[in-house]
Amino acid sequence: MTVLVAVADDDVSGGVVDVASKLGSCLGEDLYVVHLTDNEYANADERQVRDDVRKQFEGTNVAFEVAIEHVNRSGLRTSAAVGRQLADLADDVSVNHVVIGHRSKSWLGQFTEGHTALVVADGVEVPVTVVPEDLDRSVL
Repeated sequence: MTVLVAVADDDVSGGVVDVASKLGSCLGEDLYVVHLTDNEYANADERQVRDDVRKQFEGTNVAFEVAIEHVNRSGLRTSAAVGRQLADLADDVSVNHVVIGHRSKSWLGQFTEGHTALVVADGVEVPVTVVPEDLDRSVL
């Protein structure tokens, strides 16, 4: 089986990569690392995110694949919509665990956008590890 690891172009992704590396190594599982995009073809910024994540995994003892996934959808790209897309991807890829980051939001942000990690946790039937934005990476 596989661990689905969701990354973005934000400060939380470094912690997500660290936690996923340790988890994949401990469980003896391969990692499928994904960065979601609205674009049908990845632009330079999205390819840079992919390449940066690959570099973060170099030197670890876990097998991984880093991909940019195009999400074909209509409507706004809210955190809740991204969470549903990740939950669907988890079903499609047959994963046994999900690792995702979480950033705190204001009350208004929670109301208008939702929380990606909470939507994923509610939408999949496998364990979900939520990595907070303020993770102390020195303890890993």
